[in-house]
Amino acid sequence: MSVSRFDHAVRAALVGIVAVAMSGCALIPTSGPVQQVSQPAAGDGVPQVDVEPVAPVIDGTPDQILAGFLAAVSSGSANRFAVARQYLTPQAAQVWDPTQAVTIYDSAGPAPIITDESVVLKDPVVGSLDADGRYTAQSEPEFSHSFAMTKVNGQWRIGDPGPGVLISQYRFEQAYRAVPVYFFDPLLDRLVAENLYMNWADASPTTAVEGLLKGPSAWLSPAAVTALPPQAKLAVSSVPVNYGVAQVSLTQPALGLSEDQKVQAAAQLLWTLRAFSAVTGLRIDVDGAPLSVRGQSPDGVVRLDAVSGYMPVEQPASQEAIGLVDGVVARLPAIPASRPQPIAGPLGTTGWGDTPVHIALGSDGASLALTSETSLWLGSAINGKPAHLVFHAAGLTRPQINSEGTWVVSSGSTEADPPQIWLVNPAGYVQHTSLDDLAGATVTAFRVSPDRTRVVLVANVGGRDQVGFLRIRSVAPLMVDGWRPLLVNTGRGTLATCLDVGWTSATQLAILATASADASVSAYRMDVDAASVQSMGPLSGDPPVALALLPQEPGVTAMAVTSAGVVLRYEDTTRWTVVATGFSTVALPG
Repeated sequence: MSVSRFDHAVRAALVGIVAVAMSGCALIPTSGPVQQVSQPAAGDGVPQVDVEPVAPVIDGTPDQILAGFLAAVSSGSANRFAVARQYLTPQAAQVWDPTQAVTIYDSAGPAPIITDESVVLKDPVVGSLDADGRYTAQSEPEFSHSFAMTKVNGQWRIGDPGPGVLISQYRFEQAYRAVPVYFFDPLLDRLVAENLYMNWADASPTTAVEGLLKGPSAWLSPAAVTALPPQAKLAVSSVPVNYGVAQVSLTQPALGLSEDQKVQAAAQLLWTLRAFSAVTGLRIDVDGAPLSVRGQSPDGVVRLDAVSGYMPVEQPASQEAIGLVDGVVARLPAIPASRPQPIAGPLGTTGWGDTPVHIALGSDGASLALTSETSLWLGSAINGKPAHLVFHAAGLTRPQINSEGTWVVSSGSTEADPPQIWLVNPAGYVQHTSLDDLAGATVTAFRVSPDRTRVVLVANVGGRDQVGFLRIRSVAPLMVDGWRPLLVNTGRGTLATCLDVGWTSATQLAILATASADASVSAYRMDVDAASVQSMGPLSGDPPVALALLPQEPGVTAMAVTSAGVVLRYEDTTRWTVVATGFSTVALPG
C-alpha cells in the first residue's frame, strides 16, 4: 500500500506520542519508518495501535495540528476522542460526534492543501462504517474536506473536523478489528456471521453482545433470524469475564425462551464471544436469576460442546478433489505430476451420453453434479452407476452441492430471459425462481454461502463485471432476491473483470479477477464486505481461469486451474504449487 507524505506525518505524530511519553519532548518528528501490515483476524493478536494520544504542541502549524488530531482519533486509546477535542475550536468540540460514522480514505494521494485559514484534505474515499460498525466499500475519488483552521488564543485549532471520524485506510487497518456477531438461518440450524468493525479500544465482550442484540443488518434480516427476543437488552452495563467465563445478564423478555431457543441463544452469544480469546464459556442470567441452558456444566457454564450442532461451516467428510479431463470425471492424483485417476463407471469414460463442462462434489465426497451446455446431471463418484438427467436448460453455470441439495444458475441473457437459480433437493424435487433483480445481466459464476443465507455471484451488468450478493429468504418455496453489488478495492484499483468467486470461510471470499490498474488475472482473498482485500500471491505461468474452494475455519483450502489445464494448490500467503495437469476444471467438496 502506498502512503502519502501527509500520512507519514500522521504516523510521525504517533511516533511523537511515544517519544513524548518517553522523554517529555513536545516536538513531533517529521519522518519515521513505514511498515505495511494486513488487518488482523478477529480475536487474534493485540492492537497494532496501542499508544496514548497527546495534547496539541504549543504554536503548532496547521498541518501539525491536523496531523496530531488525525493521529489521536485513529489511535487505539480509550481516551482518544477526549484528546482529539483539544485540537478543535470550543464550538466544534461541543458539536462533534465521533460515533456518528467512520470515513476511510486512501492516503496515497497528494498532501493536504494548506492556506492561511484551512487545511483541505483531498483523497479518494474507499469505505465507511455506520454507527453500528458495519462496513460499506465506496469509491468517491473526488472527496474533499476543509478543516477550517482557526486561531484560538493564538493557537491554531480545527473548526470543522468533519462528520464522525476521518481515518486513512492505513490507520484503519491498524486500529480497527472485525468482530463477527452470529445470527441464524431461517431454519434455525446454522449460524450466520455478520462483521462489525470496532476500534481496538472499543472492542469488548460488552460491545460485541450489544451489537448482537441489535439484530442483523436491514439487508440481511429477511434471510437471517435471531433466537434472542428483539426486546431483550443487557440488564447490566457490562459483560464481565472471570476465569474465562463471560457473564451475560439479560432483561425480562429472555424468560420467554423455550428450551430449544435457550440453546440457540447461547450458541449465538458464545460464538460471538469467541472473538475474544479470553472467553471460553458463558453464563446467562435474567435480571440476576440464572437461566438454565440444556447441556450446561454443573456450575451453569455453557461451553462450545453444548452448542456444537450449530456450526457456521459444514465440515466435509473428505477433502479429496475431483475434476474433468477431456470430459472424463477423474480424481486429482495424490502424488503431484502423476496421472489423473478416472472414477469407476460410465462417468470415468467418454461417451456416457453428454459432454460435461462443469462439475461439483458434495461434502460427503460422493455426490456429483455435472453441467453440460444444455443439461444438469447428477451422479456418484463412488458407486460406478450412470448419471441421471435432471433437466435441460441453456447456459448453466458450475453447480454446487450442499445439505439443501444441488444448486445451479442459468446465466440469462435478456430482460425477457433473466437468470434463473435452481435447487434440486436430495429427494429429487426441482425448484427454480427468476433472479429478476438481474434481468438483462449474465451470470457467469455463483456460490451459496456456508450458512445458506446468501449467494455471491459474478454478473455482467451493462457490459461490466460485478461481484454481488443475493439473499436466500426461503428454500421451501425457493425465494432469492435483494441484489447488492459489492465494490472491491484491491490496492491495484477496483475490479475490472471477474472470472470466479467462492467462499473460503463463513466471513471471507476468494475472487479471481483483474483490476483497473493491473490487467493480469490475480487471486484475492477478502472479507465478505471487502473491508480487507489481500492478494493471494502470484500465479505464474498461464492465466488462471477458475477456482476451487473449501470453506473452513481456520485456514484456506484453495485450488486454481489455468487456461492450459494446470491445477495449482494454494500453499500459503505467497505460494501456489502445481499438483496436476490436463484438467479443464476441478472441484472440492461442498
